[in-house]
Amino acid sequence: CDESYNRDFRTIRLNTGESMPYELGDALEIFPQNDPAKVSEFLHAYSPDFDERTVVKIHDFGIDGEVSLGTLFTYVLDLFGKPSKHFMQQLATFETDAEEKKLMLDLEFLKTEGKKSGITIADALMRFKKAHPPIPVLMSIIPQIKPRAYSIASAPLASKNIT
Repeated sequence: CDESYNRDFRTIRLNTGESMPYELGDALEIFPQNDPAKVSEFLHAYSPDFDERTVVKIHDFGIDGEVSLGTLFTYVLDLFGKPSKHFMQQLATFETDAEEKKLMLDLEFLKTEGKKSGITIADALMRFKKAHPPIPVLMSIIPQIKPRAYSIASAPLASKNIT
């Protein structure tokens, strides 16, 4: 690829054997997850009232029943994604300090922190800890982890059993 082309290309080779048939132009979806150790660390720091083993009953995210917070924050909620303007606006509704609220709603702050330290949703929740939304609210304002689709650029006949 030309060095001046402004796109991120990565080559990933999977030994698929014959169990994963595909054709040129198909896509492969990767379902990411958060690091369970970081999730546990976050939950312990966020509140002494619960941890990754705490079970909640929900009817959302395709789940109808009980699930541990560890599972929810590891596999469903994008805790370590970048906070959006909308997320910060929702978080700000729980802030009681006017100066902190003003900072939370400042787009330049979000841009600067994003460039400087790569602020995540977990970082924002810890930075503005006084806002402290309850778990049901967190579940509604933190976006879900989305699968990443990658196009398959190899021809099955040219690279047998390798995608």
